[in-house]
Amino acid sequence: MPYHEFIVGDENISIADVSWNEHRVVINGIVVSPQASIDDDLLNYFNDSLEWIKSKGPTSSFPGNGLDRYGYTIIKDMESLDTFIRIISSWKNLFNNAPNEIILTGDYGWNADSETGFYEKISFNKIELVESLNKLIEVTETAIKNNQCVIHFGI
Repeated sequence: MPYHEFIVGDENISIADVSWNEHRVVINGIVVSPQASIDDDLLNYFNDSLEWIKSKGPTSSFPGNGLDRYGYTIIKDMESLDTFIRIISSWKNLFNNAPNEIILTGDYGWNADSETGFYEKISFNKIELVESLNKLIEVTETAIKNNQCVIHFGI
């Protein structure tokens, strides 16, 4: 499964200095801490609410809201960081009430041998899902505390 990575950093980070090692972001040979790794299917599920966040990408072609799934995104102003942490915290609080196996409705697909379609069912372990959201909250809290940005690296 593809994952999205989130770190705390400076908006002027050079992408040439960034590498990945088993879902860990490394800058100039040093593993960045704190950081969070979030499943692509989960972020896709959250997508509508993430559009409420003002953000920016490396080029002017990025619309300026939400996360760029295939590139990188910067969340930098305090209002956007506050909105982001509240959205992620709300999702985490919701999932705290879920059963141990969380089944979510994913994308719509088609059966290759017929004209019928279906919605994918995506399964998550509750403890792992909530822990990944806790790490994302920690990243965002650190960015707010240190007056920095949350940098998102898409799939």
